[in-house]
Amino acid sequence: MKRTTLITLLFYCVTFTATAQSAATYTVDKTKSTINWVAKKVVGGHEGTINIKEGTVNVSDNKVTGGSFVIDMPSLKCTDAERLTGHLKNEDFFDVEKFPTSTFVITKIDHTKKEPIITGKLTIKGITKDISFPASLSANDTKVEAKATVKVNRLDYDIRYRSSSFFADLGNRAIEDQFTLNISLTATK
Repeated sequence: MKRTTLITLLFYCVTFTATAQSAATYTVDKTKSTINWVAKKVVGGHEGTINIKEGTVNVSDNKVTGGSFVIDMPSLKCTDAERLTGHLKNEDFFDVEKFPTSTFVITKIDHTKKEPIITGKLTIKGITKDISFPASLSANDTKVEAKATVKVNRLDYDIRYRSSSFFADLGNRAIEDQFTLNISLTATK
């Protein structure tokens, strides 16, 4: 009886240790991770960058299972028309003085697709909305790499400036309601 109890206890300890060792948290490498954005107008558009302030990625058995990220809104830049950077940071767009960070928290990852579908909560200007997008993910014992193209509807975050959905007669000055984030992320142990 004692031997059976001891073997059972040993089995549970080994199982718990193996499970605990397979789960890990990786830290985003800010120097190797990029977010490039693209916004379009009726005529033309603009592009730029924004930095990740901090982030972590959860991995279990070499599969990404979760994560959370903080975006540094004051780092927002328009790279093709530098004069627009200040306007993007004011109340018409992202109001970075009042909202210096945005966040994304992964709530679910569907690994059954060829490109996993990431679902999470995106917070911009204090407004949180659910968002889903496909991503290319790879993870091993030392590094996680992810790439994704994410479409964001700015109206969900009360960014209405020059939106034809709200303002008539904008003509070729209208800005599309969606903008695109091209994300390349690296995280390490």
